Amino acid sequence: MSRRLRSIPAAVIAIVGLGLIAVTASPATAAPPGSGPVTVATGLNNPRQLSVGPGQRLYVAEAGTADSCDPIPGAGPEFQVCGLTGSVTEVSGTHQRRVVTGLPTMDFLGEIVGASDVAVRGGEIIVLIGGLAGAATARDSLPDQYSAFGTLRTARLKSAPLTGADLTPVADLNAHEVANNPDGNIPPDSNAVGFTALSAESWAVADAGGNTLLAVDEGGESTVGVFPNGPPVPNPFGPGLIPPQAVPTDVAVGPDGAFYVSQLTGFPFPTGGSTIWRVTVDGQVSAFATGLTMVTSLAWKGDALYAVQLDDGNFFDGHVGSLRKVTAGGSVHEAVIANLSAPYGVAIRGNSAFLTVDSVSAGGGSVIEVDLR
Repeated sequence: MSRRLRSIPAAVIAIVGLGLIAVTASPATAAPPGSGPVTVATGLNNPRQLSVGPGQRLYVAEAGTADSCDPIPGAGPEFQVCGLTGSVTEVSGTHQRRVVTGLPTMDFLGEIVGASDVAVRGGEIIVLIGGLAGAATARDSLPDQYSAFGTLRTARLKSAPLTGADLTPVADLNAHEVANNPDGNIPPDSNAVGFTALSAESWAVADAGGNTLLAVDEGGESTVGVFPNGPPVPNPFGPGLIPPQAVPTDVAVGPDGAFYVSQLTGFPFPTGGSTIWRVTVDGQVSAFATGLTMVTSLAWKGDALYAVQLDDGNFFDGHVGSLRKVTAGGSVHEAVIANLSAPYGVAIRGNSAFLTVDSVSAGGGSVIEVDLR
């Protein structure tokens, strides 16, 4: 989501940043009646994607907090690093604990960037840490503690909590963007925010800054597909038209073996302007569903695809979103549950969908369970 605010005037940027932090909870309403959501985890710091691991446990990536931040040398004032406040929380029944701490965090125009996705396979945890947005080329100027920005990292998940220093890098998405810049936008921009495991040592990654779907294996990083800008739409803060950046946010493998990629879009985040893209293994990109708004996460349940909309209206109305059941080839999609405060990630276990909500809140984020029957 790193290019999304670039065209907004500075005064408006400040207001938007404050609005992100000030999102308040909205009552959740479910369909069918009587199957309202249940809260299963609380006290999370900017929770993003989540996944189901061994023993039916949930794992939640927390981007962290921006309590004390410093400018990035050689980058603009909108880019700041904020210490090692990111983490991963494990949820098992009524118990939750942070199993990874000390992950790097940054603030980009009020948006907290850091740990963005997580998966656990067997006894191994894989964590994706977001990139540096338009400051991708400045990573080498930062202290070593920030070298994990823009990387996919893994470790054996021990009984004792891990720190960021315990994780070993297996992919450098930030470096791939700086070296290749597949979408051709200047400057190089990387913010990898969603991934799916393809095997024990290969992954597909959505880079929201680079507008790309990447593949990672023992041979390194490669570009699978590049997503197009949207059609020009009116600039709400001035004259002229703006073509929104693609901003892919998550990837899931469908029943047909293809990749399905969600799209947030960039500024000005047109209502109904998000597409779910289908990408073949040889990189052919086509639209699977249209008419969505600010989609951040995807999950399959059999032949049914579910998508999270961070906001059902537009970016500037306080982030009241929903979980949608996607209609293949369609532009109208059933709301499974609506009136959610800043929902972001979704994972499915059995007949339940688990969603992160209040995803732009330090300490106020949570996970809810929604019955899909």
